[in-house]
Amino acid sequence: MRRFPLRTLLLMALALIAFVRLYFISHKSGRPARNPPSVSSGAETPVEAGSPVGAQECRALERTLEGVVRAPEDPAAFEKARQQLDACPEPPKRACELGTALDARSPVQAGPTPVRVMLDALCQRCPAGANPCAGQVIRGVMGLGVGRPADPAHLRWNLEHAGTGKATACTEVVRTLLAPAALATDTPKPGQREMLGQLAPLCARAGLLPASVLHAAVVEGDVPALARLVQTKPAGEGAALKPKRTVGAQGAEKAFDGQEATGVELKASPQSENWLKEGALLAAFESPVRQLTALRVRAKGPGTLRAVVRTENDLGLKDPDTNTSFVLPVACRFQGTGQWETCALPVPLLDVEALSVFPEKDTLTLSEVEARGTP
Repeated sequence: MRRFPLRTLLLMALALIAFVRLYFISHKSGRPARNPPSVSSGAETPVEAGSPVGAQECRALERTLEGVVRAPEDPAAFEKARQQLDACPEPPKRACELGTALDARSPVQAGPTPVRVMLDALCQRCPAGANPCAGQVIRGVMGLGVGRPADPAHLRWNLEHAGTGKATACTEVVRTLLAPAALATDTPKPGQREMLGQLAPLCARAGLLPASVLHAAVVEGDVPALARLVQTKPAGEGAALKPKRTVGAQGAEKAFDGQEATGVELKASPQSENWLKEGALLAAFESPVRQLTALRVRAKGPGTLRAVVRTENDLGLKDPDTNTSFVLPVACRFQGTGQWETCALPVPLLDVEALSVFPEKDTLTLSEVEARGTP
């Protein structure tokens, strides 16, 4: 066996170490570098939700946003928060809650300040249940009912930028503002009417307004701006609609028998516990009518004809007997001259389950009601 001098062995060992080190350096440098997203350009680099970098940025985001809230004019704090937000697919709940403080630091009237741009980005990522923009809309709309004023421009901005929270916010707009505007028994306050006129178009464009409730509110007429949201061609009179049953005064069915010579006398005082829905006479259809397009009334004495419009998700009023919900617009207001009076509907009423009659004086003689539409 050949033996190598000690010096030769040392040189060989050093050469092997150098080769191994060079191998690792070259392979490490060949990996693509992770570049942070560019803040100045507004571009965002997608980061997977489960990635270590994304999780780390999400955890740090809360504290960084608190720094922005404390010093909204500090560009360094803003830049750091924006980088972390860009790398965080879904911010933690506490970070989303800080959106309220960001909103307070930058009024809408000031324009797209860095803080409001930050709030916009935060609302695009926060889930519906913790979305700060949706929360602003919900609180503002609910506050109107207890006399707390709200700025329509402020709520409109938040609804526009609510991201996945828009559906939740519009649900509150429908429940608190739109459905009451479709009730003959309610008169929305001026602030509620203005707010509904501002917010309803945004919900309509997103397909988040139930058509039956919207049409009923248009017919009730308290918020004229709603009529622009209904895109429907003028409907013909349609087929004659016959009720399945009548409730109220004895002989109530005579008002729907197609004979002008017959009729029924109705009293204006409540005759039942369900007077709010039934009135002096209620004519119920076998199933909700798809479209009610035309009404004619022949009576002696003034009164109103209300449409019971079936709703879902407990919108409007609740009928405990049938476990259904409904809104109740005035479909016809007649003078009761003894001659036929035609009531023009601005839009068809949808999902009408019944018609109810309410005398405006002590008594009313109702000869005939003629309803037409699509069963």
